[in-house]
Amino acid sequence: MPNNNQGRRHESHHEIARSGDQARQRSSRGRSRSRNRQSRPINARNPRSPRHPYSSNHNFRTISGHDTGYTLHQRNINFNGRREGRRGPDRRMLFFLIAALLVLVLLVLAISSCVRGCSSSTTDSEDEVNSQDSRVAAGASSGITTALTPALNVADNLNKIAQNADKYSDTRMIELAVSEPDAVEFVANYPDADKSAQTFTDSVTKGSYPALYDWDSRWGNIDYADGAFGITGSGPTVLSMAYMGLTGSSDKTPATIADIATSAGYANGDAGLSSDFFDNTLAQVGLAGRKYTPSGDNISLVLEDGVPLAVLVKANTLTSYAHWVLVSGTADDGSVYVNDPTSATVSSHTWAASTIGSDADTMYALSAADSSGDAGSSE
Repeated sequence: MPNNNQGRRHESHHEIARSGDQARQRSSRGRSRSRNRQSRPINARNPRSPRHPYSSNHNFRTISGHDTGYTLHQRNINFNGRREGRRGPDRRMLFFLIAALLVLVLLVLAISSCVRGCSSSTTDSEDEVNSQDSRVAAGASSGITTALTPALNVADNLNKIAQNADKYSDTRMIELAVSEPDAVEFVANYPDADKSAQTFTDSVTKGSYPALYDWDSRWGNIDYADGAFGITGSGPTVLSMAYMGLTGSSDKTPATIADIATSAGYANGDAGLSSDFFDNTLAQVGLAGRKYTPSGDNISLVLEDGVPLAVLVKANTLTSYAHWVLVSGTADDGSVYVNDPTSATVSSHTWAASTIGSDADTMYALSAADSSGDAGSSE
């Protein structure tokens, strides 16, 4: 069996020999490439470079004579300090400037004139006064002024009442002004008014019952019952309306009947006149009365005979307070006319007889007294 160590040495000699051959081959190829590079001309390194160097008589050259590639250009220097070809001011521009200035001046003058004119117009308007009512604008028509004047009067009087509210000892007076526009002037003047009755000069017609109110200044300021007649005098006012309509005479005014009731001791009660006055003292007024049970049917029955009724209505029905009203007639639809001396609103329309009957506490049919002064009977 051959020796293994000898085999390994033999293979090692062969490998060394092969390595030497490969090294000699690489060295031979390197020397061959070196000789080729040395024999190549210089221009062969860049085949795209030109054969002759660039030169130009117009280009700047260095001291050594090489061309730098920069070209020199001639340039004239202007020593006058102005650009050549520049002209004087543009005439068109100058024209436009002048025109704009003129427009501006005209605009200022126009605005100034308008301001003076508007100011003058405003001053003139403020100086003008509505000859019909200075509280209404001067330019308002007569119709508008006429329509506004009553409302303005009410407003002025309400303001007066508010400023003097502490002068009214009875709050019912202020309530009257609030609820009844027609009474506002009376209430406003009451604190400083003369407390005596004035003469009644209105004409009256028999068969027609005038609409009289407690707050009429001819009697509303007098003292009656527990306060001013303007808020307590419904009883005497109702009897006065009945008397004037039944007799056609005006000598028994509300103030006259108030004196009679006060003298007789009947100026009392919630309504300011006791129902006993109708039973005992009507003859002094020139009237006769017959008492009826309150009902709508009885009201209609009495009115069919052309006889008016004095009705005492309860509180919180037609108004907030108990008071007397005069039911004076029947309308075509069967409703009844009510003359309420405490409220123009209540008097402004008719009422169902049943409504008045249910609201009534007491009622008397009234007629002119006969020569014997019979006051009538009760039914």
